[in-house]
Amino acid sequence: MTVHPMTVHPMTVHPMKLPPTTFPSLPRSRASILGVLLLVLGCGAALADDPAGSCQSTGWDMQSEIAAFKSTAENVPAAVTQVNLAPLEVNVLYVVKLHPQTDVHYLITADHKSLVHSPLGGLVALVVPKDGEYRITVDSPLWMDVVGPAGVLKPTAYTGWHECRLFRKSIDYALTAADPWVLQISEATPELVRVVVEPALH
Repeated sequence: MTVHPMTVHPMTVHPMKLPPTTFPSLPRSRASILGVLLLVLGCGAALADDPAGSCQSTGWDMQSEIAAFKSTAENVPAAVTQVNLAPLEVNVLYVVKLHPQTDVHYLITADHKSLVHSPLGGLVALVVPKDGEYRITVDSPLWMDVVGPAGVLKPTAYTGWHECRLFRKSIDYALTAADPWVLQISEATPELVRVVVEPALH
C-alpha cells in the first residue's frame, strides 16, 4: 500500500483589530463642565438684564412700567397720618421716603404677619384721572393696601417679579376718579421705595 504524505497547509492568523481605548482627560472634562455652567449662568444673567424677558409675563403687559422705571423719579415723603398726604399721579415714577412703621397711624390696620425686623411704612394718596383698572408697581418686597370709602379695596390681580431688576411686585385695583384713595405701605425694609401707578394692561 502506498502512503501519500499529508499536505499540511500553514494556518493564517489574522490580527484582531481592537477598538481604540480612550481615557477621559480630567482637566478637559472639568473645563467642559465649567463651560456649561458659565453658559447657563450667562444666560440667566442676560435674561435678568433684559426687561423685555424678565419683567414681562403672560397676561401682564409691563411696557409702561418698564419705561417708567427707567425714567427720572420724583421724591415725595410718605405721611404718618392722613393729614397732608402726598398725591401719586398716574404715569409718574416716585421715590417714596418711608418711616418706622410704629410711627405710622394707618387708617385700617392690615392683618399681615410681620416677618421684617424694624419694618418701615407710610401713607400716600392715589389720584387717577378717570375710572378704570390701575396697576401699582413697586421695586421692593413689601405690603400694599388701598383704602377707600368702603374700607380696604380688594385687588383684581397681583403678581411678583423675582428675576426683574426694575421692580418686584405689581397689584391691580379698580379705582374711581371721584373717590379718595390712600395707599398704605407696610413691612418694607428700604427707606426709599420706587412706586409707579399705570393703567393696567394685559
